[in-house]
Amino acid sequence: MYNQLKEGMKSMFYDKKVYIPTEYCDYTIRLGYCQSFFLLQNAMIDGFEVYDCGNKGLGERCNAYWAVTKTKLHINKRAFWGETVDVKSDYINDGKLRVNVKTNAFNSNGEPLFNGAQELCVLDKESHRVKRLSDTCLPKPEKQEPMAEFEKFKIPENSCASYELTVRSQHIDMSRHVNNIEYIRMALDLFSVDELIENDITDIEVHYIGECREGETLFCRRFDEGNISFVTISKENKKCFEMKIIRR
Repeated sequence: MYNQLKEGMKSMFYDKKVYIPTEYCDYTIRLGYCQSFFLLQNAMIDGFEVYDCGNKGLGERCNAYWAVTKTKLHINKRAFWGETVDVKSDYINDGKLRVNVKTNAFNSNGEPLFNGAQELCVLDKESHRVKRLSDTCLPKPEKQEPMAEFEKFKIPENSCASYELTVRSQHIDMSRHVNNIEYIRMALDLFSVDELIENDITDIEVHYIGECREGETLFCRRFDEGNISFVTISKENKKCFEMKIIRR
C-alpha cells in the first residue's frame, strides 16, 4: 500500500538552487540541451530519494525499479554560465500505473527558463512487468492535477542524416544499459553546431522505447519537416528511442 509522507516532510517534491558551471554549458556559453534534461532527471531522482522511493528504496522495499517512458521539455530561455537556477518539481500520478514529475526552472529574477514533464512507471524486478502503484511503497502525492499529455509521433518516411555507433562503456549507467541522457546526446549529434546556433530549440519530446546495452550497434536517423525534426535510434530494425525537436 501507499506510504504517507513522513511527519515534517515539506510538500514540495524537489526545490533546489543550482549553480550553472562551465561543464553544464555548450558552445553558446549557455545551459546545454542535454544538461537541461540532466536537471530534470536529477530533480526526479533526488525527489524520490527523499521519499526513500528511489531505485534503492523501491528495490529493497518493493522489489521494483523505476522506468522513465517519456520526457518533454519546453525552453523559454537558457541560463548562462555562472547563473543560479531555481529548480522546483512536484510529482503526481493517475492512481493506477503512471507517475509524472513536473519541473519548472527560474532565474534569479523569477523569470521562467524551462519547464518539463517526465512520465514514469514502476517495474517488478523479477517479471519486468508494470506494477500497480497501490502495490508499491510510493507515497500519495500532496496534490493532484491533470497528467502531462505526450504526442504520438508521425515520422516522415525519408531521413536526411544518419550515422551508426557502437554502445561503449561510458554510455552505460548503473542499470547496465544506456543512460537516458546519452540517447539525447546521440540524437543531437545529428545536428551541426551551426544549425543549433542559428535556430535555438524551443521544444523537445522524447520516448524511451527499449533498452540498449554495451557492444550493440545503434542506427541514428534524422527526419526533417520544416522547423520540426524527428530522430529515431534503432538496433537490428527495432526502435529503441524517438525524439521530436522544434526549432525557432
